[in-house]
Amino acid sequence: MKRKARLTQVVEVIELSPHLRRIAVSGESLAGFPVGQEGAYVKVIPPKEGEEMPCLDLEGPEKPVMRSYTIRSFDSEHKRLVMDFVVNRHSGPATNWAQTAKEGDYVGIAGPGPVKLTHFDAQNYLLIGDITSVNAINGYVPRINQDANVQVIIIVPTRDDAIALDIEDMHSVHWLVEDEMDISVVDMVREIGKDLPEDTEVFMGLEAKNIRSLRPVLQEEFGIARTCIHAVGYWKCGLNADKFSIEKKANPL
Repeated sequence: MKRKARLTQVVEVIELSPHLRRIAVSGESLAGFPVGQEGAYVKVIPPKEGEEMPCLDLEGPEKPVMRSYTIRSFDSEHKRLVMDFVVNRHSGPATNWAQTAKEGDYVGIAGPGPVKLTHFDAQNYLLIGDITSVNAINGYVPRINQDANVQVIIIVPTRDDAIALDIEDMHSVHWLVEDEMDISVVDMVREIGKDLPEDTEVFMGLEAKNIRSLRPVLQEEFGIARTCIHAVGYWKCGLNADKFSIEKKANPL
């Protein structure tokens, strides 16, 4: 099936926190975009530097640069798609575009892709993310059955990056603030997850090294089955997205 890219325009920009910029896009091309995909990702296709329009030919000889971003919300009536972009942390084609994006700017959207966590009827969940996966967790929790025990750990750079979530019981959300940290994410997982049963459903949306550090804790110490662990390496320190994608294919997380 031929992949389709949609041309959209920025309709709103909100400065959420020192490291998060919320951007809403809209356009007639979003007619038919599937609903209920919060937590899934789309590919964002920014224009090349110095150009106004993005290249939307995904199968052509000069494929456009694309980066994955998680859907915060989609309003089908108004054809309005909302995503949060991490800024002031690193450089890259989509990050740089988001840093200066303003109303009226054009950007391409492809997808959505599948959600990583698909089983929402379990009794126990442990969701571990960082600032790049806040919206994945935000999209998953409302789908989980209301009687489940849900524990959430989110790593953010500063206290101001602990943004509002669509989660009713915020007591289950543990923010691990990098510039205040007196405990590692591994030790926090040990503390919070030590009594979780072996059939706990786990989602990890983290830097690659953190995922590799946590797997032995979850599988060997807690006894959680590999099939219950759903991991997404959103980034790896020291590698750009293209190189990291190649590495993940050769050595899956």
